[in-house]
Amino acid sequence: MLRVLEINETQDLSYVRCNWHRLWESTPGATFFQTLEWLQIYWKHFGEDKLLRVLLVLDGQRLVGVVPLVVVKEPTRLGKVSVLTYPLADWGTHFSVLAENPLQTLGRALQHIQETPRNWDMIDLRWLAEEDMEVNLTSDAMTEAGYSPNPGVWKETVFIDFDGTWDDYLRSRSPKLRSDIRRKLKKFDQTGRIHLERYRPQGRVAGDCDPRWDLYEQATAIAEKSWQGHSTTGTTISHRPIRRYIKDCHVAATELGMLDLAMLYLDGKPIGFCYNYCSNGRIFGLRRGDAPEAREHGLGTVLTAILIRDSFERGDKSLDMGPGSFEAKRRWMTRIATVGRMTHYPMLAPRAQILRLKHWLQTCRDRKNGRLRTALEEKQGPV
Repeated sequence: MLRVLEINETQDLSYVRCNWHRLWESTPGATFFQTLEWLQIYWKHFGEDKLLRVLLVLDGQRLVGVVPLVVVKEPTRLGKVSVLTYPLADWGTHFSVLAENPLQTLGRALQHIQETPRNWDMIDLRWLAEEDMEVNLTSDAMTEAGYSPNPGVWKETVFIDFDGTWDDYLRSRSPKLRSDIRRKLKKFDQTGRIHLERYRPQGRVAGDCDPRWDLYEQATAIAEKSWQGHSTTGTTISHRPIRRYIKDCHVAATELGMLDLAMLYLDGKPIGFCYNYCSNGRIFGLRRGDAPEAREHGLGTVLTAILIRDSFERGDKSLDMGPGSFEAKRRWMTRIATVGRMTHYPMLAPRAQILRLKHWLQTCRDRKNGRLRTALEEKQGPV
């Protein structure tokens, strides 16, 4: 009989750190954003006005699953709505429970939510991988707990899969891009004017956790000179309100062996960077930037090409380039992945029911555009 222990303060989670890491390692595709280290950093910087609900699922005294949830008040035209969701907050693109048996763990956790006083207007589990939607993992867990799951699309993200070789990948690109890459790489390879330094430490366990603040400061300086320096979104690495968060994550990712920072130099001067997190060969591109000199020499293409070539040589599995800017990423990608959501709207919550209508209309558009095809729809028909 599984039981659930709910934790509402991140400091109270420190005693399960080793077991949390054990479950992280047993969860396919787990990312930096699913580590306890990231959750504690996120909560330290952005936890104000939110309620943490981390559900520890135990079989006797053994921890068999972790379901990190948060209640966040989100503004809508109807006023603020309290949403129970995962804590990712769009810093990444995918999130899931950490568990040996994800369906059983999530189902038991949601039963616990059902049994406790409701402090939310709706449940909206976002950032679901396509595999989750295809096998109805989250929807089945919701149904078993007594909720009515409504599938939808949260975002779309662009992937490069490192299947085959670099030459295979090049052959799959458009003739124009292939010619551009080969010409530029040949030019700079022959002159020796450019150099890529890719820093991927092995982590504290391996005794390799130098944060390399020199590379970090170079990346920040480039970001300030690029479009990121003028951005008002508050999500670029040079944006002052989040610098402390990014720095704390930088240290944690380095110590966990999950940092992947690439710096491109022209004549010894840093002119472009890719700041990524990496786990088990799966890379998530957090931010990239190019100095004005890079654009003048057309080195944006060179940076991306060398990074991809290096990943093929390292034996990496994939690069998640993130949502947005599809036109710029389209020529590089091998696929577009749907990022799903599964939502429950309580019948007695009027604002949630109005939002249900809005989301239903969006779901109809997603179906029409071919972005939402799940077995749940085949079984249940229209939402």
